[in-house]
Amino acid sequence: MRFDLVYAMAAIPAIIIALAFHEYGHAAMATKMGDPTPRLQGRLTLNPLAHLDPMGTVFILITVLAGFGIGWGKPVITNPAYYKQYRLGRVLVSIAGPAMNLCLAMLAIGVGYLLYAANTPLGNFGHLFLWVFIVINIVLMIFNLIPIPPLDGGHVLEMMLPWQMQEQFRRMAGIGMLVILALLFFTPFFGMLIGGFMRGLIFLLSLGFGDGFVSYLFLA
Repeated sequence: MRFDLVYAMAAIPAIIIALAFHEYGHAAMATKMGDPTPRLQGRLTLNPLAHLDPMGTVFILITVLAGFGIGWGKPVITNPAYYKQYRLGRVLVSIAGPAMNLCLAMLAIGVGYLLYAANTPLGNFGHLFLWVFIVINIVLMIFNLIPIPPLDGGHVLEMMLPWQMQEQFRRMAGIGMLVILALLFFTPFFGMLIGGFMRGLIFLLSLGFGDGFVSYLFLA
């Protein structure tokens, strides 16, 4: 893929915002569950600088140059010993990050519909940013909900297992990363998963708001 400067200008801030809100979601929920650790470490903020991981940021820049763009933020450190309900707390903290990305995608769709209803021209860059922002948040949400450790979905699955199986499951985190990389780069699994979800989303948007809005939103 060749480098596209306009795409990079839209994708880089969209990815950084999505990652910042994702990590803030974890920090805010852990704080809500009684854990002071994220606040003490300065993670209870929407400031992207507090959530950027150096290597993850470099990876964002490299992959955006390649024409797509993926990366990761600095994981929020939590102490589940503070949770009054251990299992529930672990589950809620784990899904809070993907939930924030879902909220951002829904907010962007809502803003897009208001602009569409007002017949507001966005220009090519405005449409591109809106589309990229929605897709990136959806991709980040779905990816993190895959039930493989150390992803958020893996933590949720761990809490559904009997106590005696959880330690063994946690030890799979290293292998889990290899499985994730294999799924990403050597199989069509992730592309098929995202593609299916996006087709479903477009169908629902078309059903609820009409084909005109879908064309406006995705500049089809």
